[in-house]
Amino acid sequence: MSPQSRTGLAGARPGNAAETAADAIRAALTTGELRVGAPVREEDWAARLSLSRTPIREAIKRLVIEGILVRDGRTAYVFQPSLDDLLDIYNVRLPLETLAARRAAEQGGPELAKGLMERFKRIRGRQTDNDWYHDHEDFHLFLFAGAGSPRLSSTIATLRAQSEPYVRFAVTADLKFRNESNTQHREMVNLVRKHDGDGIAALVEDHLMRTRRELDKLMAAGWTGGMVPPIPAKRG
Repeated sequence: MSPQSRTGLAGARPGNAAETAADAIRAALTTGELRVGAPVREEDWAARLSLSRTPIREAIKRLVIEGILVRDGRTAYVFQPSLDDLLDIYNVRLPLETLAARRAAEQGGPELAKGLMERFKRIRGRQTDNDWYHDHEDFHLFLFAGAGSPRLSSTIATLRAQSEPYVRFAVTADLKFRNESNTQHREMVNLVRKHDGDGIAALVEDHLMRTRRELDKLMAAGWTGGMVPPIPAKRG
């Protein structure tokens, strides 16, 4: 973060500073800098963002309410879903994301299609995993914002933040899955250009179900790599 940005944060009003801090923590999760199960400490983020601990504390409270962080005593941690949690998140995401995509395609104009194509080109050209994940998330959230419902977009963004780290695992483990995902992103752009609400709703559903199947496959084979695996499904 630049010195100018730090100065701006330090001089921000408390409410705005808390919002900025929450956005910074969300971004660290999306890029993989913050891993599931990792602690999020007030003092660390206050020093990082040149803020007092008050807006950091407020940001953490907001993220706990959103379900992105959980508390264990006085320390907050990045939410680590169980297998049951993860599958439930996908079950909830499915109708919301297909609804948002349908609305976006039917209502969106040339600027939506143009913005999506620009984001797709960035995804396609990325060589490093963290850049790919960041642009992948930006692509989908830009599409859903085209639905014109901030409440719907915000709910989807929260659910995606809870499950996106595991998508990172799936994409890293299977290059074919990643390439197929990129093909679907290109088709989403085409469907927005055609205002094809039914078509993009069906494609987004398939996109999510492919990811769920990939996660199921990886969990059946055993998780590897530098990320904490999901807690096993509850029994009984």
